[in-house]
Amino acid sequence: MSADQLVYDMASAPTETPSVFVKRDYFSVLDDQNGQYAGNQSVLQLSSLANSNRYMDFKNSYITMPLVLSMTADGVGTAFTPSTNNDNFSIGLKNWFAHIIHSVQVDFNNSTAQQLTSFQSILNCFKLHTTLSWDDVRTQGSSIGYYPDNATSWGYDASVLGLENSNNKPLANSLLGNKQAIGNEGFFKRQQSIAYDPTALTEVDAGNGDAASTIFTATNASNMYRSHVFRKVDGAAAVVGTLQIAITAKIMSKHISDFLGKLCLVKGAFVKITLNLNQTSATLTHDGTNFTAQSVNCPLGGVNPILVAGSEKGYGVTMGGADSLIVSLGVGRNAPSSANHPAGSVIAAPLATSVEFHCPAVTFAPIFESAYLSAAIKRFSYEDFYNYNIINQTGRVTELLTNGVANQTRLVVCPFLNSTSNNGTSPFQSCFTTDGATTSPVQLNELNCLLSGANVLQQNYRYTYELFLEQLKGTGAVNGGMVDGVTSGQIDQLAFENIYAYHVIDTSRMLEVEKAVPKSVQLLAQIQASSLAVDLYTFICYKMDFAVDVLTGARV
Repeated sequence: MSADQLVYDMASAPTETPSVFVKRDYFSVLDDQNGQYAGNQSVLQLSSLANSNRYMDFKNSYITMPLVLSMTADGVGTAFTPSTNNDNFSIGLKNWFAHIIHSVQVDFNNSTAQQLTSFQSILNCFKLHTTLSWDDVRTQGSSIGYYPDNATSWGYDASVLGLENSNNKPLANSLLGNKQAIGNEGFFKRQQSIAYDPTALTEVDAGNGDAASTIFTATNASNMYRSHVFRKVDGAAAVVGTLQIAITAKIMSKHISDFLGKLCLVKGAFVKITLNLNQTSATLTHDGTNFTAQSVNCPLGGVNPILVAGSEKGYGVTMGGADSLIVSLGVGRNAPSSANHPAGSVIAAPLATSVEFHCPAVTFAPIFESAYLSAAIKRFSYEDFYNYNIINQTGRVTELLTNGVANQTRLVVCPFLNSTSNNGTSPFQSCFTTDGATTSPVQLNELNCLLSGANVLQQNYRYTYELFLEQLKGTGAVNGGMVDGVTSGQIDQLAFENIYAYHVIDTSRMLEVEKAVPKSVQLLAQIQASSLAVDLYTFICYKMDFAVDVLTGARV
């Protein structure tokens, strides 16, 4: 459209548009756990929404989840003094709050609409990487805990911790010439959104500023459920050093469930959401200068959401000597009991006690409701997925992933170093690398996929530019990434060639009559990771059809 035409259309447009909804409120529902999450599960029974006689907008619903992030010494002593050293930025979270959720099941009127499948956060985070624009990151990133990790700030030491990408000092360093960023800026940005400290000075460099509490106190932060540092105690002869951050995590329903993201405005529908939770703890060994070892406990075996800054690399822990630290992430107000923090060292967080579901409830203007109900049966399709993992592989991979899946859309392969190649810890469970929210920096070539024995790709992909430009670029993006100036996504080729090595194959291209026929899926690939053992986490995405009577909520 030319500029002249745009000016004319704007001048000719009506100054007001009629209101579609005469009322729009948010209804909130607490989960069934009553603030107790020792079972690593949260169940949201949304029957009160079904009985409200209002149209519910599940597409724009969200979940608030109180989290408590804790770091303590493993006993009394003066090695860990977070208050004196202002260690607020020694700990944070991996990209996107929803890594606390290992798997999600959505039931609609007592039948399963989205199945409970492990490692959902890995695929859902990939979807965010490929759909969000930079404007999305700027406007909603701090709300959902999302800011992309730097793709080139990773390092690897086979004998100490393995992969690392927790350098949170993205500042100029004269020793590195023109290289302005020496760390993971994404990690630092995410820390800024959760680590508000009322006791910190507002002019740290000058050293003469008032504390932030002069403007916004800890009580204000607690009353308004703002994420903040609420406990910071220096270790002493009879005191355990402790740092705790209370977090209000906001998780958009459409980001964890494509079914909820596609569900139309509906009355009378009973929806139940089951969340399995990655409440993780770890014991970290520190030699007084660096972290040297970790022992991680993630009860469900999923992604560890915790990311710890290396003390020699930026704003991480400054230790006064060798000691062990315990870190944990709990849902609700308390640290998980499995963390074994020393008695009395951690306290309950001052924010909410329970997971809560928030959903817009709307009332149509009569004329628009009549138009909406003229076709009361609404049909839509949404994406679900199947997960299959290929563990401890080197060299050539030829693996049958499934005997049959219908209506396939794409195959996503996420490579991670095996724990044997990562100093004994799976990278996505490590406290020092971003894996889970990213991949390991492992490339595959000679890549292809067979559907019922037939090649999807005319020839095996061999080069990184082929894999990126012909498959990954445009996946999930506005206009499929085809129109310059109007697109989205966070992954470029440099990122793909480092820690965003998501290998994607479009499996949807076939005649319509063939799509409903279940087809087996076989993966062919050559792992390019020297002699290191690699795990391939694969996700087969497929479409599901759904029909609902929007007036009664009945599934058709």
